[in-house]
Amino acid sequence: GLCASVDLASSSVANAAAAAEMGEGELRVGNVKAPLALPSRPELVPTNFGLANGEPVETARHLRWIMQKDLNGQDVFLIGPPGPLKRRLAMLYCELRQREVEYLCLSRDTTESDLKQRREIIAGGSTSYTDQAPVRAAIHGRILVLDGLERAERNVLPTLNNLLENREMTLEDGRLLIAAERYDELLEQYSAAELEARRLVRVSPEFRVIALGVPVPLYPGRTLDP
Repeated sequence: GLCASVDLASSSVANAAAAAEMGEGELRVGNVKAPLALPSRPELVPTNFGLANGEPVETARHLRWIMQKDLNGQDVFLIGPPGPLKRRLAMLYCELRQREVEYLCLSRDTTESDLKQRREIIAGGSTSYTDQAPVRAAIHGRILVLDGLERAERNVLPTLNNLLENREMTLEDGRLLIAAERYDELLEQYSAAELEARRLVRVSPEFRVIALGVPVPLYPGRTLDP
């Protein structure tokens, strides 16, 4: 789940040489390094989020922290005052790592359908369920950026929590997303075809969430635990 947070309020705006450098197939930030991803959908990788004259040293510290969490298989919760810094930091990390991104801006109007699936009319007048950003990110191993977590209504928080903590989600079309570890355990007892027949879908172990929010109650909003 959202197991860690960082306060960006102290980020320096002084111009300094970027501490993150891209090597041969890997990204190094300080003493932490990680392989670059090989995106199958390059158009989903953020671009141009770096500053033209280099990044502040403080930015490199935050990037290093995010990368440590990512390498440990943990999600990230960036907390800071209102403004674009948190989102730029998340996108910059994904750009440097060449990670595909799914973005969802939460609001009071966000419903379960926005987190799971929407029923849409397709050619011929029939209807079909379309996966939304969290589902696509979970299945394809992308990074899901959840912007404005404090704006999520109470009724949608349990859906988010189950995906974050358990890597599980029941979909409207009858499929069930389950954690990679659990799916792989079931593969020892059943074939892939049998699991597919049971409508079980493996959540990619590369799936990560970077949530963005402001501190509550310093700013208006809802706390995480419903």
